[in-house]
Amino acid sequence: MREQSVKICKGPGCRAWSSDRIARELREIGEALDLEGVKVCRVPCMKVCGGGASVRVDSQPGIVKLRDVEDALTVLGISEAVAVAQLA
Repeated sequence: MREQSVKICKGPGCRAWSSDRIARELREIGEALDLEGVKVCRVPCMKVCGGGASVRVDSQPGIVKLRDVEDALTVLGISEAVAVAQLA
């Protein structure tokens, strides 16, 4: 997997959409799967509020809205089944 930066908004609107939990779980999954190329960063408000936590992934154009960590796995191209199997 090529190196990717995942920037997750830490503004109040995104925190209401569980951006703190999404960031924490993504870090845990990255460590468990030994995904050294995935760097999860918390960033100030991206000014794209509503509909989910705002996330910018280097490999994707624009900002995506995530509601759960499974959405982030999809954006990163990681199969949820692979993540579950590795974590078990």
